[in-house]
Amino acid sequence: MMGRMAGTGGGARRATGTALLLVSLALSGCTPEPPAGEGPPSPSESVALRVRTVHVAGSLDPEARAAAESEVGDVLSDYVVGAFLGDYPREDFVGSFEAFTGNLARDAVRDINQLTANSLRSAEAVRATRLDANLSFVVDGSDIVGASASVRFAFEATVGGDERRLGMRGRILLIEEDDVWSVYGYDVVTDTGEAVDAEVTP
Repeated sequence: MMGRMAGTGGGARRATGTALLLVSLALSGCTPEPPAGEGPPSPSESVALRVRTVHVAGSLDPEARAAAESEVGDVLSDYVVGAFLGDYPREDFVGSFEAFTGNLARDAVRDINQLTANSLRSAEAVRATRLDANLSFVVDGSDIVGASASVRFAFEATVGGDERRLGMRGRILLIEEDDVWSVYGYDVVTDTGEAVDAEVTP
């Protein structure tokens, strides 16, 4: 995996052991299967984001795990809504990077066509057909120090009466500081086949 490190003041810095561990954990994730008996969504409706924990490095009690899963799920859900869903036609996709760390948000703007539906901004509507996120957590003692989300997202857009598909898969890295989860890295591929190098902000 190609990667670049963005420093916060003293120039570029190397990734910490935690960041590298998060990346390796993400590789072990698998995609969840649809629950038995669950039918396809209505043609005009988006599916809900499905989040599940597939790995924990360390010890995490069920209550803390459920809380962390919910908090990370909220961050991912806000990102998906801001980056891909909402009312169309639309222009504002930069707002979807609100939970990204400062340096990473600036890099994300450069990759906006790979990280959002900016290329479909003239669409009449966009709906999600698949939103899966498999989570891995790194725990130090009783503290969760980071998470990795292995994601597979798929969307259908209506453009000029025609249907177009858009997909994104890869990894989103998150860190918790002062009880707030932020996105500090990503390594994703869109359905255009263009890879976005991992961006990591310590």
